[in-house]
Amino acid sequence: MKTPDSARILEILKQLCAIASVSGRAEQENRCAQYIADFLNRLIPESEGRLSVRLVPCEGDALGRNAVIALLRASRATDKTIILTGHFDVVDTAVCGELREQAFNPDAYTESLKGFAISQEAKKDLESGNWLFGRGTMDMKAGLALFLASMEQWIRDRDLAVNILFWAVPDEEANSAGMIGSLRAFSDLCRSEHLKCVAALTGEPCFWTSETEMTEAVRPYYLGTTGKLMPFFYALGKPAHVGNYFEGLNAALMLSEIVTEAETDIKLFEGEGLDLLAPPTCLYMQVRRESYSVTLPEAAVAYFNVLTARKDVEDIMRWACLTAASGTAKTRRRIEEARLFALTKGADYPDCPQVNILQYKLLRKMAAAKCKERFEEELAGFWKSVPSDIDAREAAIKECEWLISKANPPRPAIIVGLLPPYYPARVNRSASEEERELRSRMEEVVAQAKEMSSDGAVRMHEVFGGISDLSFLGFKTLNEQALRAAPNMAGWGRVFHLPTDIDFSEEIPVANMGPAGRDAHQMTERLELDYSLNIAPKLLLELIRKLS
Repeated sequence: MKTPDSARILEILKQLCAIASVSGRAEQENRCAQYIADFLNRLIPESEGRLSVRLVPCEGDALGRNAVIALLRASRATDKTIILTGHFDVVDTAVCGELREQAFNPDAYTESLKGFAISQEAKKDLESGNWLFGRGTMDMKAGLALFLASMEQWIRDRDLAVNILFWAVPDEEANSAGMIGSLRAFSDLCRSEHLKCVAALTGEPCFWTSETEMTEAVRPYYLGTTGKLMPFFYALGKPAHVGNYFEGLNAALMLSEIVTEAETDIKLFEGEGLDLLAPPTCLYMQVRRESYSVTLPEAAVAYFNVLTARKDVEDIMRWACLTAASGTAKTRRRIEEARLFALTKGADYPDCPQVNILQYKLLRKMAAAKCKERFEEELAGFWKSVPSDIDAREAAIKECEWLISKANPPRPAIIVGLLPPYYPARVNRSASEEERELRSRMEEVVAQAKEMSSDGAVRMHEVFGGISDLSFLGFKTLNEQALRAAPNMAGWGRVFHLPTDIDFSEEIPVANMGPAGRDAHQMTERLELDYSLNIAPKLLLELIRKLS
């Protein structure tokens, strides 16, 4: 088996980058899918019947986007299969300012950046000549270019001892509609071809870490991917004119106390050292009213980004309910202090009322009980009124508000639930033979990477610190956790779903085996050329040989 020529990888990369496949722009994403399918289809005549290629419509995707799945069979019949996967969508280029259009032409963009103010680190990389700048260069069209160029080589190889399943998807940067929508096609292919998937390797890059006083910057490889849940808190207060403050309860006050409790809560920290995940943080907080008013806010909502490694859906919901209870207790104490102070001034106000904590699934049951047999019909009618282009989170919050209007829960209250999307964590626990084998082989390959790189700046991590589509390749875990998340997730089955009816129970071990780069999603996104074009292909080939 041979590695592809570095010039060929670079050529394919630039062709991919020229397609402005920004996530959500279905026409461009499908154009990129077609490019990949056409590239692979051109290889079929040389494959002697070993290669099959499919353009797969993504199930449930309102934008009608396509994924690409191709199977290159081993030279001799075997069920052992390695998945090479990645996404071809990119984030938009608004951050690039006046160079936003050039960002899809890496050569021109790299040259143009020489006249712009960029960070000292980026400037040093630019002047070195060893970095290629532009949207998608490292996240993650270089990984796809590496896989495609490798497939081009391996199709002529009569010593390929393992099946290669190539799987490229859209929408990873948004809601993972590409991966989720092609899971069924993937599982059907595995069953019909009797494939045993021993590993899934993503072409996601090694995102260079930042140097600190305690740690050196490195290119990290990883054996798992972080999970993500988005708990939300919907506060229902009691309206009152501001002049009659103690007659009501300010929803904004309740919510602010909850947000303060939840932000960076150490109870949700997971991992150690370089594998320590980012803490919970509020992504959105809003009083729900459309115009100016001197009435105490009656409704307010906030939602959080929570990253997980070993904590599951039930753990996060339990934390959210306890956080809501703690936040509302602090609210009542604050108001009680104010009421007691007012007493010293000769004023007498009522006690602050108790606050009910309701899980979203209970709110839904209450609404269904009030509507009776009309519930599903009325809910469907509500969803018809929701604009199709609305953000999925906002649409889900509106569903919550519709349920509140039907259930009329006792107030004040905090509704606790989940918003889309949901990414299950994938952690290599060395629980299966396949997990132990991948861990062992990755350790060997990472050791080789340290020797091959001039700086030795390579390290293996347990999990990728961000989220990725690898979350959806643990089918047993996916089904179990999805069924637990669904009852408390607003918008489930409408703006987000996971296919829990797929008859496939494989827990596929995962790792990244892509290029290296810096500053994903930023103006200075860039690919490290020497490592990505000369070392990464050898590492990929070596890992596949070891796993074969």
